[in-house]
Amino acid sequence: MINRIFGCKISREIFKFAIVGVMNTLIHLFALYLFVEFFNIWYVLASFLAYLIAVSNSFVLNTIWTFKANIRHRPAFRYLKFFLISSIAALFNLLFLIIFTEIIGLWYMMSQVLAIVLTLMINFAGNKLWTYR
Repeated sequence: MINRIFGCKISREIFKFAIVGVMNTLIHLFALYLFVEFFNIWYVLASFLAYLIAVSNSFVLNTIWTFKANIRHRPAFRYLKFFLISSIAALFNLLFLIIFTEIIGLWYMMSQVLAIVLTLMINFAGNKLWTYR
């Protein structure tokens, strides 16, 4: 079905983008745990630092593997665009989480799953149409 809607190339990119997203979620969680438990960093600052690591990894993997772009082509400018899109998606994730949980009344874990699916599409579209255009 995704192939019919988006075409084969884009559906492969979405799939790869989602795989990178799962990997980066695990990296974020691992770095957060490491910073808090072993370096005694305040959990909010630790989460922000872990986010920076995960987004940076995501940028490299998505540039090289998902979108097959030249990593050396204006990397600072492209990273800034990627970071901006990722941050906007993260804010939408929180917004959807709150709406689904507090307003609609879904269980917070189900709300998070729905928020992830929706923000995956926002994140992918933003990067496909702007960062890697």
